[in-house]
Amino acid sequence: MTYRLLATVLVLLLISPASAQQGLAAHFFAYQVNPGAQARFEQGYRHHLGWHRSHRDPLVWYGWTVSDGRCEGCFIDASVGEPFAAFDHRVDIEQDGADFTASVMPFVTPQAQLAYALLPELSYGTPLEKRQPSDTVQVTYFDLRPGTELRFEHALQAARRVLVSTPGAPPHTWYRLVTGGDKPRYMLMVARTNWASYDGFRADIADLLASDQNALRDFTEAVRSSSSESWKYHPDLSNLP
Repeated sequence: MTYRLLATVLVLLLISPASAQQGLAAHFFAYQVNPGAQARFEQGYRHHLGWHRSHRDPLVWYGWTVSDGRCEGCFIDASVGEPFAAFDHRVDIEQDGADFTASVMPFVTPQAQLAYALLPELSYGTPLEKRQPSDTVQVTYFDLRPGTELRFEHALQAARRVLVSTPGAPPHTWYRLVTGGDKPRYMLMVARTNWASYDGFRADIADLLASDQNALRDFTEAVRSSSSESWKYHPDLSNLP
């Protein structure tokens, strides 16, 4: 019994708190910075992050600027890696909203508020949930034909197997939209260090499935449309408690 107890304690100690507490929720907010207001927006947003720190907010907040694509120039912030229930227990929601309204809202126009669920079984790496953001992120949105979700996810499982056996493949993280936009929609985030990283790896999902015709058929017949953009990470506009 003593040896069994010691073994159990050892296993518990080997489980990191981050992995034990990691949730699947990923909340994204998009804002268009008003013309000529970039500097004042950044100053106000830093002030608002200071509010979160002073109130010991345990939630992670990442900040990016969209470099290209349909939302070019937008600011994206996100909280990921917690259970969905964490947003029911945010630190002083009323004061948080009041500070954001005073510090940030005069300089932006809200564009979207989206809640996604992480798909860890389909992902090849989850750097945001591990608090290891890359310098840039290649983001692709996939809008599906209704009823094709299982076929699409079957194809993603095949793509993940290829990534696992591909030296130098960057992390690919998949999310499924829960609320806030047209469904079914999936989002893929590929971690990038710089433009040079595209010289080493440029394969898209169709490329990864080229040798698996069944999975490629599932993928192409499920996807109705897709779009992509690049996000530049801003450590100074982020808070990783």
